[in-house]
Amino acid sequence: MRVIKQLLINVSGENVSGAILEDGRLYEVFSEEIESIRGNIYLGKVEKIVPALDAAFVNIGKGKNAFLRLRDLTKTYIDTILGGKKITEGDKILVQVKKDAVGNKGPQVTTKLSLAGHFLVFFPLSKAKGISKKIVDKDERNRLKNILKNLLKEGYGVVLRTASEGVGESEILEEYEEMKREWEDILKKFKRSRKPKILREEPETLDFILRERLDGSVNEVVVNDLKAFEKISSYISKMPKRPSVNLAGGDVFDEYGIYDKLKELNSKVVDLENGGSIVIEVTEAMTVIDVNSSAYIEAKDQRELSLNINLEAAKEICRQIRLRNIGGIIIIDFITMEYENDRRKVLETLKKELLKDKAKTEVLGFTRLGLLEMTRKRTSPPHDIKMFTKCPVCGGTGKVLSPKIIRDRLENELRKFSEDDNTISFFIRVHRNLSGYLNSENLRLLRKKVKKNIEVSFDWPDPNTYDLKLKRR
Repeated sequence: MRVIKQLLINVSGENVSGAILEDGRLYEVFSEEIESIRGNIYLGKVEKIVPALDAAFVNIGKGKNAFLRLRDLTKTYIDTILGGKKITEGDKILVQVKKDAVGNKGPQVTTKLSLAGHFLVFFPLSKAKGISKKIVDKDERNRLKNILKNLLKEGYGVVLRTASEGVGESEILEEYEEMKREWEDILKKFKRSRKPKILREEPETLDFILRERLDGSVNEVVVNDLKAFEKISSYISKMPKRPSVNLAGGDVFDEYGIYDKLKELNSKVVDLENGGSIVIEVTEAMTVIDVNSSAYIEAKDQRELSLNINLEAAKEICRQIRLRNIGGIIIIDFITMEYENDRRKVLETLKKELLKDKAKTEVLGFTRLGLLEMTRKRTSPPHDIKMFTKCPVCGGTGKVLSPKIIRDRLENELRKFSEDDNTISFFIRVHRNLSGYLNSENLRLLRKKVKKNIEVSFDWPDPNTYDLKLKRR
């Protein structure tokens, strides 16, 4: 069945946001409101080399020093950038941001530089070569192999991207020459500069979205800005398979309900259409996803029920990891399947859905405990970190102290102060969570225990604490 894929671009003042819908369901969202330096190329200064980590910390002028793995240093890089000498502290080096800073960790950089275009990725310091695995047509792959062979003659590395499918050789060659000129300009800037500085910045959000997400699988582009509309129309003129481009009025995200759909980014439980559910727990080391049958009963036996829920869950999990931009190690606890053929069907469904994902993924299979292991390349923080901040009350745990613990703590404090004959009465402000523990009857008994008057207000904002004031003689 044909999937209708829409690329929505919403322009609001200086901000540009994008979203991808497939058959009306949200799969990806992008925004320039969250700063990212991934892909930027910097002149950096080596601040410290740590042999135990086989790494160096590099000042790129962005606050926290960046982390560089020394194994990234190739002979070509050393000869071209370092003049053939061993790297030392104080050296200036050329690096590219591989991963954005996350939490207390600074950005990770690499010396394996690459310049990404729409049709190809240019590798100035390596012999990398290849054609996107998502191009499966044999005749097309052979055509692109011949084009690639010509491009590689100059000694630079080139990988042809999915968007190169069906594109003429002249368009690909034009972009290659543009990438080569850009590299030569970066090298000149690097050689004549001394202090840490940015030498190449990733394109603005609109250009990034067009480069990374506008390909032959997109059926329609909807945008609400005339200049952006004209730019997109010009951009797709080079594409062999062109989507329709429509100019909308007003807020595109509001019109398509994207703001409401974004609420699920912060939800741990995701309901499946036929009654099952998945629970997503993101930790620092990995993401764990649990599949539950919940209210699902549409099956003739346990085997069919497990398989049906797991197949539906596999599709939804792939959507969720794209939508939330989850990376790193992912462990999935599917409902137990006794038959190998059923596990194979779930694996095939998962792998098929992951083909739609631009990020590099690897499915490692089921463990002896029946858990599915997979990885997804992490290049930027997940959206829940970028779009949400930790709750100032629970500190990100999602939990607060039991009202009973707070009540007992308060009662002990009241008893202690009531022993002072100079204390006449108490005024307490508590969170509304304690309304059941401090109702009129319980409050009467508490007054009797401490032998003092107690007034209570349920307007205290923090459920973990309370405010106690004493009235003295």
